[in-house]
Amino acid sequence: MSFPVALPPHIRLGPWQYVLARTTGALAPPISASTSRLKRTLARAQRRARPSSTAETEHAVLAVCTANLRLGGRRACLSRSVAALLYCRAHGHTPALVVGIKPGTAEVHAWLEAEGRPAGEPSDPTRIYTPVTRYGPQEHTRR
Repeated sequence: MSFPVALPPHIRLGPWQYVLARTTGALAPPISASTSRLKRTLARAQRRARPSSTAETEHAVLAVCTANLRLGGRRACLSRSVAALLYCRAHGHTPALVVGIKPGTAEVHAWLEAEGRPAGEPSDPTRIYTPVTRYGPQEHTRR
């Protein structure tokens, strides 16, 4: 059975933004494939970076989805979130990565949070998914 999926809208990207979005989109799936690699990458990316604003995070998600069409689908949420986080980090800021689970099922979803609320999502994922893990900029401070 198939069902329609609305992809995020495309935005205009400059050459440097397009290359950066393509690169982060290519790096994200291998990083997302290993939990230890993901944790290590997030810890490095979020070190010494200011928190992202909602607008900056939403722009990063749209940029990554524009440059990498395959990251716009329903099953690419972790790769899309990691790619957008890396895109943000290249601009000197970073959002929080949140992984949630749908109660009573084994369905999981990943999204980015900025300023305490989900960013770059068509609807609020916290209505359906219970956050389980949050990787935020303040959680990876240097001691």
